Amino acid sequence: MLGYLSVGIIVVLTAWVVIFYAFMTDEVYDNIDDGLKNSKTEIIKKAYANPQVESFLPFGTNGFRITPLEPGEYSRKNVFSTEMIYMDADDNDEPVRMLTTTFIDQKGNPYLLEIRTSTIEADDLLRDFGLAVFILYLALLVSIYLINHILLKRAVWSPFYRLLHNLKTYTLGQRIVTPETQTPIKEFTDLQREINKMIERIEDMVEQQKTFVSNAAHESQTPLAIINNKLELLVEAEDLNEHQINQIQSIHQSLTRLIKLNKSLLMLAKIENKQFVQYQEVNLNQIVKDLVEDWEDILAYKQLEVTINETPTSSTIFMDKGLAITLVQNLLKNAIAHNTPNGQIVIDLQTHAFSIRNTSTVKVPLDESLIYNRFYRSTTNEESTGLGLALVQTIIKVTPLLSIHYEYNGMHCFSIRW
Repeated sequence: MLGYLSVGIIVVLTAWVVIFYAFMTDEVYDNIDDGLKNSKTEIIKKAYANPQVESFLPFGTNGFRITPLEPGEYSRKNVFSTEMIYMDADDNDEPVRMLTTTFIDQKGNPYLLEIRTSTIEADDLLRDFGLAVFILYLALLVSIYLINHILLKRAVWSPFYRLLHNLKTYTLGQRIVTPETQTPIKEFTDLQREINKMIERIEDMVEQQKTFVSNAAHESQTPLAIINNKLELLVEAEDLNEHQINQIQSIHQSLTRLIKLNKSLLMLAKIENKQFVQYQEVNLNQIVKDLVEDWEDILAYKQLEVTINETPTSSTIFMDKGLAITLVQNLLKNAIAHNTPNGQIVIDLQTHAFSIRNTSTVKVPLDESLIYNRFYRSTTNEESTGLGLALVQTIIKVTPLLSIHYEYNGMHCFSIRW
């Protein structure tokens, strides 16, 4: 906005300076022309009184010349022109303003009248005046720049830019965007106050949603566990036929997925409510090895080959150990769930990073802007709840210095760096 204002002022100021200088130049030459016309009147009067007169002054930069003309009709219009006349005394050309016209004496004889006057003083005046206007123009430009970029930006627009910066860096969880700023502009103060009220309403709504999800997930755990146990007992009944057993197994699979979904939602709620704050030095090498060992049966059943590449220095990170286990667990689950029979999982452990790569039936890169969204699934795999990578992303957000990056180079790779 300040840029447009500055450009507009500069354009108007430039046009004003040009027009003003042109007007002053025109006025100066109008005064000179008026003087020439007055001189013409006086010369013609004297020529009537003294028919023998030819000139009163030398015909140089200031003077006149009367030249007889052949009898005939001639225009008596005043013709003004500006010429450069060489002056022997100064050895240079000097500007003169000349009026050319005709008149008739008492006997009716026509004459040509040429009157000259030097404009060097007027030109010097215009040059000095133009220089003064130009200096004033530059001074005004500098003043406009200083006012716009120092005075207005710091004293007037500074609160607005600070508020805008805070809005750009705002994340859910900040109750107040910015403290009240002392500014003489009432509109900025009102804008800041209304934005803070809006943020508070948003925070309250998000907090209510978190509480609802947490309570719903927590309260549904017991009924889900009871239903699961009753289904397991029902399967063991001896009077069931094969069709009934298949139906019960289908219900049990759906229930198992619902239990996993419930646990993931509950975990998300706990992470967002910052219930994991026991920060300590965590050895990721040991966590990875323990999880791979725990899932040996699943890996063998799916015929997946796991390769762990380690550096001499262990991968240690300062974070909540429970979150570290959940982070690695969900990345490993993702690599297993979306792999192919006889597929590969490669885990690289470095000092300040680790990555998990896996083969997959999906042979194209995933959309990184979508894969971390809750309940997003790139495939129809029933083992996926759509919350695994959302959990990973949430852990990354609440843990300082952690970042995650996805890439595809024949294998889908998720890298964690700190």
